[in-house]
Amino acid sequence: MKPKRLCNHAGCNTLVDYNQTYCSKHEPEAKKNLYDNYENRKKIGGKYFWFYKSKAWKNLSNQYRLKQPLCEACLQEGVIKAGNVRDHIMPIREDWSKRLDESNIQNLCHYHHNVKTRQERMKSK
Repeated sequence: MKPKRLCNHAGCNTLVDYNQTYCSKHEPEAKKNLYDNYENRKKIGGKYFWFYKSKAWKNLSNQYRLKQPLCEACLQEGVIKAGNVRDHIMPIREDWSKRLDESNIQNLCHYHHNVKTRQERMKSK
């Protein structure tokens, strides 16, 4: 007899086979949106998707992070906060030639990166 374990859903006391995660009642639905699918993002992104995995980008990103470890948008607001995301000021989809230009990179915290990305998406719609 195989061992049993509790369903991973919070508060559910149903026992399931050890190799299962959830009971039939709490089994999560498969992703319906193709955009969330990693394989689909690779197809849509093309050269932009692969650029961020390149050695040249990783080296430039790491060098810039060492040179400027703080969020540049927070510094302008008078706040000292670590920058977690190296971001292209001019998106590479708009100007591919500036992808490895250090003057086109800024270090941002997640909050400011999300704000900038949201603004760019609203502008492009």
